[in-house]
Amino acid sequence: MSWKPKAIFAAVALSTLLVGCTTGRYDGTRPPDPTKAIIVGSITEGFLTQPHGLMVHIRKVGERYTTVPLDTMSAEDDEPSPNRLGNLFMYEVPAGNYEIYQWNYRYYRGETQPRANPVIFSVKAGETAYIGDFAANALTFCLSNVNNADTTVPALKRKYPVLDGRTVQNLTDRTKFEPWPDSDARDLGRGLCKF
Repeated sequence: MSWKPKAIFAAVALSTLLVGCTTGRYDGTRPPDPTKAIIVGSITEGFLTQPHGLMVHIRKVGERYTTVPLDTMSAEDDEPSPNRLGNLFMYEVPAGNYEIYQWNYRYYRGETQPRANPVIFSVKAGETAYIGDFAANALTFCLSNVNNADTTVPALKRKYPVLDGRTVQNLTDRTKFEPWPDSDARDLGRGLCKF
């Protein structure tokens, strides 16, 4: 096989892989792209003996494979507690509509129960948006998203100096939700999530 067919094969294989893109965390070491938005918040899991790897999945509406993966185990631990693991996050994303569509633990098989009303939010180019504090624990197998902007946004600005001086829009009126069970919540949300 000559080099031309190999190059064509490699180009086709690479473009196939790039069809589904996962957005990486934005560390703020370069100036923000004015054509994109920044989403910020926190993700935390509580546990008794060891963390289970909480993962919250966000995708761009209409683009199934454009995702933002929130994860407690793939980033630094910002939680000063022996029974909590979590981090403050900052992602740079294309402007548009996003859906918080699924969550799970990396080390459990449970699947998210369907939501009657999808959690959808919109971000604009140049905007910085707080989307909430996601929290779950391995006792109830329920995920919540709450508005703690008064404490979380100042902590985010300390961690990510690029946010200093930027107005952070609070989108939790669209993104917060009551505890959301997964299939490991034995009563499927009828009581365990209300603790």
